[in-house]
Amino acid sequence: MENTNLNRRLFLRGKPPKVESNAIRPPWSIEASQFVEQCERCDKCIDVCPEKILFRGEGGYPEVDFKRGECTFCAKCVEVCEANAFHYFESKKPHEICSVADEAWHLNVSIKPSCLSLNAIVCRSCGDNCDEQAIRFRLQVGGISIPEIDHDNCTGCGACLSVCPEQSVSIQNTA
Repeated sequence: MENTNLNRRLFLRGKPPKVESNAIRPPWSIEASQFVEQCERCDKCIDVCPEKILFRGEGGYPEVDFKRGECTFCAKCVEVCEANAFHYFESKKPHEICSVADEAWHLNVSIKPSCLSLNAIVCRSCGDNCDEQAIRFRLQVGGISIPEIDHDNCTGCGACLSVCPEQSVSIQNTA
């Protein structure tokens, strides 16, 4: 007996396929359900991303893969989108996008127990690559440094994830 492919059935009815809502979309993406409706899956944002962190995810919608690198908040994905799948703040200067990294997305960054520093091995790769200094190391008795994330300073750029030798940084969508 065959399994029914619900995404195919939705496609044949002219509706967009159901897409995993916890996927990390490009910065300044509108709310997930609206994004799926608005996005035309044209790949323009993927093609223009200078960091090459965007890829065609489930359903053909753009997603972010921080293992490939970090987001520099260049806003090129916003500039090329003709489908209004992004929200952003317009500058007072014509044709200029005022991109505020704090408003780019709602992500939760955390450190997994496999972190080398948590296991008494000196490593500060994530903290060294964090331009916002959102990751600091608190010394503990016995010489272990505990990485701590300052969520107020963290922009969710992903610079910490791609450099971690143990892939101990977790970035998840909270929106």
